[in-house]
Amino acid sequence: MQIRKLKKVGYGLLFVWLLSTLVFLLWLNNEVNQYWGAHTQVVDPSPFQRGQDAMALVNVNVLSADGEQMLPKQTVLISHGEIKYVGSEQNIPTGFATIDATDQYLIPGLIDSHVHLWQSPNDLLLYLANGVTHVREMNGSEEHLQWREEIQAGRPGPDLFVASRRHNSSGMLAGWFNRWTAKINNVTDAQSVAQDMQALKDSGFDAIKIYTKLSAEHFSAFNLAADHVGLPILGHIPQTIELSEIWGSQLKELAHVEELVKALDREFGGYDRHSTTEFLAFVKQRSEAIAKQLTNHDMAVVSTFDLMQSLVTQKHAIDQALQDSELQYVNPGISESTLPSIRVMGWLPEVNIYRLSHDYPEQRLAGNRLYWQAYAQAHAILLEAMAEQGVKVLAGTDANVPVMVPGFSMHDELVALNGAGFTASQALYAATRAPADWMQIKTGRIEVGYQADLLLLDENPLLDINNTREISAVINNGRWYDREAMDAMLAAVAKANDHSRHEHIDHYH
Repeated sequence: MQIRKLKKVGYGLLFVWLLSTLVFLLWLNNEVNQYWGAHTQVVDPSPFQRGQDAMALVNVNVLSADGEQMLPKQTVLISHGEIKYVGSEQNIPTGFATIDATDQYLIPGLIDSHVHLWQSPNDLLLYLANGVTHVREMNGSEEHLQWREEIQAGRPGPDLFVASRRHNSSGMLAGWFNRWTAKINNVTDAQSVAQDMQALKDSGFDAIKIYTKLSAEHFSAFNLAADHVGLPILGHIPQTIELSEIWGSQLKELAHVEELVKALDREFGGYDRHSTTEFLAFVKQRSEAIAKQLTNHDMAVVSTFDLMQSLVTQKHAIDQALQDSELQYVNPGISESTLPSIRVMGWLPEVNIYRLSHDYPEQRLAGNRLYWQAYAQAHAILLEAMAEQGVKVLAGTDANVPVMVPGFSMHDELVALNGAGFTASQALYAATRAPADWMQIKTGRIEVGYQADLLLLDENPLLDINNTREISAVINNGRWYDREAMDAMLAAVAKANDHSRHEHIDHYH
């Protein structure tokens, strides 16, 4: 009898434990989806759908194919989403709507080469409203592949290049947890890498993303399989790999200039607040050789420079960093990040992933500031060398990482590149033709036969790169969006965010 009672109590306790575990996992899954943006109200995109109408832009100043000059008083004919004519002598065919663009400037649509859409479909409208007509998703999911199909069918939004989830090497339990909460693929068996890459290719992914904690063995497996599978690998330089080992590998694109800064830091032996001057001298000494290696091995590098410049402010004056951003347009799930103990992608002060802890020693603040200022300066040194050596630099922002606001961050990145030694023409090239040519797609320039992805500006961006913000209209795959439509997109996203917000942000704007 006693044994039977004990068993009954044991079963009851087991049931309570299982039920509690299930409730906890369901709650945690809800929170995970929340901080990736899934619970934010979704804007209905249908009011912004447009047809690929035939149109003629007349008397417009057109950015030349090399990006070096504006060709005056041009006529551009667009039909079925394609540029049909560019020149100064052309009658307007019947059926083409005429748009007088006198004193305006036409450039290719911008391409953000490093974004994170996460579970935030409203971001598609933010990109379009900011003249970003193509984005490269660097931690892709099956949901993003679905969005790509919908955009190809006419849903308003930029064209999508979708790289796979990040790949790290870790144990089974950690790998499962990281896949669930941080959207990272776990690699455990080098022998299965080629098969896994093929499966990702068959699913529709455009590239494989490798990450910081990938083992040397697994990096080698990806490197060997890339040619066989026919899918490029891109991303971070694994911590287990020396910089010299990537030259000649199949890693043909680095996700950030930061990967080179980190590699140089390892070569240097690890700089600190007391050795910033020596470290920057070391970076300067190595910069030209690294730029030449990148050129010789046809390796592209994504910039994400404005993010690096923001780190000092985020660490030491987070309120100021948020006030300087367009926070009202950021998915509140991502910015609020309701699990402070899991610092994944929070923006606001209590959850910001870059903030200094509240108990950070006051006597160390000046040194910390010096350290991160040097970190950003190292990027500037490398970028200047890359500009001089003609490295394939692709403008990218790491959008949705704080404080990079989707769409808006592209214009900030162009300004940052300009400040790092890129001419306005070079900065535009890095955001248009360079990534388009790298992806081997027919956009990124204003030429016959290219997809009609264009920005109509009120001011000349070659005179001031800030003028890319002066958007009169966006043409996305031949679909016309005027200023009124773009403002309506922004207003709709801000309204949806406010409806879903848990924390007030009025004091940040």
